[in-house]
Amino acid sequence: MDVVSMDKKELFLEQFRVSEGVHGVSKSAELALLELPFPNTREEYWKYTRLTKIQNGNFLLDENPSFEPILTEFGDAFTFNCVNGFFEDSDVKLPIGVQSKVIEEIRDPLVEYQYEFFSALNTAYFTSGIRIKLEPKMKLDKPILINFVSTGNAIQAQPRLEIVLGEGASAAVIINFQNQNATEHITNVVSEMKVSKNASLQVHQLQQSGDDNYLINTTEVLQKRDSKFSIHTMSLEGKILRNNLNIAVDGQNCETRLNGVYLVSGTQHVDNHTYVDHKKPNCNSSENYKGIIDDKATAVFNGKVMVQPDAQKINAFQSNQNILLSDDATINSKPELEIYADDVQCSHGSTTGQLDEEALFYLRSRGVSEKSAKKMLIRAFVFDVLEEIELEVFKYHVEGLVEEKFGV
Repeated sequence: MDVVSMDKKELFLEQFRVSEGVHGVSKSAELALLELPFPNTREEYWKYTRLTKIQNGNFLLDENPSFEPILTEFGDAFTFNCVNGFFEDSDVKLPIGVQSKVIEEIRDPLVEYQYEFFSALNTAYFTSGIRIKLEPKMKLDKPILINFVSTGNAIQAQPRLEIVLGEGASAAVIINFQNQNATEHITNVVSEMKVSKNASLQVHQLQQSGDDNYLINTTEVLQKRDSKFSIHTMSLEGKILRNNLNIAVDGQNCETRLNGVYLVSGTQHVDNHTYVDHKKPNCNSSENYKGIIDDKATAVFNGKVMVQPDAQKINAFQSNQNILLSDDATINSKPELEIYADDVQCSHGSTTGQLDEEALFYLRSRGVSEKSAKKMLIRAFVFDVLEEIELEVFKYHVEGLVEEKFGV
């Protein structure tokens, strides 16, 4: 096809196509891409996030990335490194009962790629992937650390991650998005997590992709009976940062927790879309996202809780609170409940405002400077969410980053 005759979507897709072709699920995803429009603000799902810069970008594939030493402050962990979309070819010493395997083809995906453009893009043309599986009753005594590192200029990365917990297993996972002097870089990652009966999975995401880079982060979760799942998403950097989090609670007596903090400044844009689908009765879910938006930055929160007809006795709580530090800062917040059962206790709410003037006055009257008073209020606002994090090494690291960002 002549370049002149190719439309924008076709030009965009041409940058991601693999030379050897695709088959199976990947082929189905490739066909879905032909039918799906490139996301735009006319779609409700992308109403407040403009992707023109991504659509017009020129991205390259780095097939031979350099795996320089990756420094983190998370202590001892089972560490997997992925640079520019490719996982490092190294043997991580895992205990008996835990296996890791390179994903060569996709089978039985959780993500519904048929309906979402970037999920289909990753499923069709993923650069590299890894599957980590815990056998039944396996309990890890230290976290699994996945480092997604961006380097270079205008690179495209489409990694894939699968985590499977057998019955009664438990694990903590840190997903660390790290920038090493990358510019105009796009990472489009799909993570799929299966939590079996009576299993427990804690996920911690730290997003520092850089002010000049794009991150589309899709996470699909399936919970079975008596399982526990929690996820803590800390978004600190990103030119355009989009989190799609979809959780299917497909078993009774499940516990589900979603916590998030987004700190946005300059011209950054962070968009959190969450969906908790209660399919079975007697479950609890809670969701607490807080944002601080400064300068001309923008943020979006769209959280939806679905309660299916058979899902009686559901307790679901959802909250989104935001503080705007400047007159030019913007937040679009839309918490939603869709309930088809009658014996439930569900609530949701959203607040947006500035720092509490009465609290500021109180602190000033006690001799605290205005600058210090504002820092104290910001700290208290954010740290309320951070206290929910049980993995201390992650919590303390994020606390330090928050203090550094606001000089708290």
